Amino acid sequence: MGPSELTADQIVAYVHHVQTTYGRVWRASVDEHTMAQLFIDEGAAENVRGDLAFCQSIHETGWFEFGGYSQPQDNNFAGIGAFAGSDRYMIEPTAQLGVRAQIQHLRNYADAGSRASNLAHPLVLRPHYDAAAYDSFVYKGAAPLWTDLNGKWAVPGTTYGQDILRICSDIRAYAGLPRLTAAEVGATSDPATDGPVLATNRS
Repeated sequence: MGPSELTADQIVAYVHHVQTTYGRVWRASVDEHTMAQLFIDEGAAENVRGDLAFCQSIHETGWFEFGGYSQPQDNNFAGIGAFAGSDRYMIEPTAQLGVRAQIQHLRNYADAGSRASNLAHPLVLRPHYDAAAYDSFVYKGAAPLWTDLNGKWAVPGTTYGQDILRICSDIRAYAGLPRLTAAEVGATSDPATDGPVLATNRS
């Protein structure tokens, strides 16, 4: 949790670099800068790292190209409820509500004191999810670190959090900021020499 350390401009500059270098195509319902700013603003409202949540969405959507279960028009940027035969798949009418739902869900993982009643904005509802479900969430407070999401947000997801942090490290380096260390990423190798994270577990 905490404030974003990257700006929307820094995030978008790297996204554009990846698009140009690796042929990625942006397919989300809003442009790159609007999306990055939504993550930063919604994250700030809940004291969740919006820049890292954006990196999570890069990982989940394959640089917002989408594929698998998630489609651009669904505004589901983190594979919420996305699994075979799911009746819980989240679809939101706007990108802002999709981002808000993701941020609220991340806060629930990180903050044992989170309740539907103390969110900055009304709880974004989705199938089989209401205030009671939010308040009794089985993983409430169980993932204060991004690597704690391994095996919880993504299954088996053994390097799920590390991959998100490596994307953030790549953006930081492109912006001229220090990379995250291997210890910060929770990696066994040096993220400075691993190369960009392009392969994703698309939802």
